[in-house]
Amino acid sequence: MSSSSSAPMTSALAAKVRRVVARSRRFYAATEPGHLLVNCKVPAETPRVPPLLEFDLDRRLGEWLDLNLAAERPRWAAKEGLDDDSLPAICPHFGIAEHSAWLGLEVRLQEDTCLPLPAVNDPGDLERLALDEGSRWCRYMKEGYEHLRRRQDGSFLLSVRGTMSPMDLANALRGDELFVDFLAEPDFAHRLMAFCTRALGWYYPRLASWADRVEDGQVFSFGGWLGPDCIGHLSNDAALLCAPEVYDEFGFPYEREQTAGHRMVLYHAHNQKLHFLPRLATLPNLALLEISTDPQTAPPIEDLARIEAATGSANLRFAVTSDALRRHVGDLGRRNFHLDVRCRDRRDAEDVVALVRARSRPLE
Repeated sequence: MSSSSSAPMTSALAAKVRRVVARSRRFYAATEPGHLLVNCKVPAETPRVPPLLEFDLDRRLGEWLDLNLAAERPRWAAKEGLDDDSLPAICPHFGIAEHSAWLGLEVRLQEDTCLPLPAVNDPGDLERLALDEGSRWCRYMKEGYEHLRRRQDGSFLLSVRGTMSPMDLANALRGDELFVDFLAEPDFAHRLMAFCTRALGWYYPRLASWADRVEDGQVFSFGGWLGPDCIGHLSNDAALLCAPEVYDEFGFPYEREQTAGHRMVLYHAHNQKLHFLPRLATLPNLALLEISTDPQTAPPIEDLARIEAATGSANLRFAVTSDALRRHVGDLGRRNFHLDVRCRDRRDAEDVVALVRARSRPLE
């Protein structure tokens, strides 16, 4: 396991890092609501990335990463000089399978994602899983970071890819038989959760070490900065399919163990079902709770009352269009929000930043 280090930066990027980190520190230290951070997404023409399934990653990993880096550069260029709260950053990113395939799982490549194939088809398979940096997908991630680090020219940073919670990892390993195990084989389910918790404790420090240290924290895939001893993006999509009582027994206790010792937790949840979020929101050191917008659901900014009722006092992050932000910005005073704003163009983004700064409690 190699250690991450501070990346060399251009003077412009170093200056933006100082501003973003200073505002972010104040945001996460705030004890009263009404603070706003903003990441503006500005449209840009980007080169096409061919389908992932066309690549033999053993031979063409660097080529795949170079194509993704080339697609990111126009997006960063479109925001150059914009003083929002995101930093230009990239990490190896193939889809979803890399969150679990480092345990030796087989992976099915898709056009723009990848899917893991369950490896625990009976309880005895659990004993055959190994924590091995030489496994194919662990190697892809490590070598991917090393490749991107060689491409650094001072204009971008290496972000943390993120990881799963133990329950989500168990779902990847076991497939949907996991939900039967919770009811019919609870002892085995607990053994599986305990293994996943230990395995994530092995993997996440390695993953974080391959990304850049930025000040004394790290940057995550959306460009946001979190401070010392952070962990994220955690996910638990499996909890969407469980009763709250199942999450209380097989999810939350292991997430609490997974995050123990970390001073900041970044967590990703879905807005389609919020039934386990009241418990999740009590997770110690929960710094930022990201709420996605699922198909056929109201955007979070148009459903704030329901979301706020389910999420305790957590700082919230979600995507919003610039027009919806203008309509609802007056509703953002009861919490602290990290907003991911889809803008029409650069001028729209500049107006959004000015609006957010004017509406937020001071972070300067």
